[in-house]
Amino acid sequence: MSDLDLIQKHHVDFSCSAHNQAMDILYSAEQTPEEIYSLIELTHVAHWHWMQREDKTPQNISVALWALSRAYSANGFAERALRYAIESLETIENEDLLPSFYGYCNEALARAYSLNGSKIKATEHYNKAIELSEQIPTPQAKEWLLDQINRIEL
Repeated sequence: MSDLDLIQKHHVDFSCSAHNQAMDILYSAEQTPEEIYSLIELTHVAHWHWMQREDKTPQNISVALWALSRAYSANGFAERALRYAIESLETIENEDLLPSFYGYCNEALARAYSLNGSKIKATEHYNKAIELSEQIPTPQAKEWLLDQINRIEL
């Protein structure tokens, strides 16, 4: 294996590992303040390694940006959460992906707008996320998105 191949393998390993660790924290029933704060670090690591990967797609980058938005929301940083949620949607707006990807972008936007006090925008994206969830063909994927949407405080 060449050095470049080995580096790519490490980017794959680190992007997936950091993302999975962040999602474990995000979706756990109870989180410590240290775990909530570590979400920011883990999602930045995942995003950076995704950006180095030769096989990255707009879908992958959007998911990494969505995770950054969620990490900043969990830590109460509305401006950063909104910035990454907007980037997440912009990254895939010209793609032809499953509705769940657009649903999660809108879920992150609703959460970030709610956090910064923009209730009208939050409600708009909340409703869009609900609408997109209705288009998700698999019941479990639909349930996961709806679970996250229903945790947003409008």
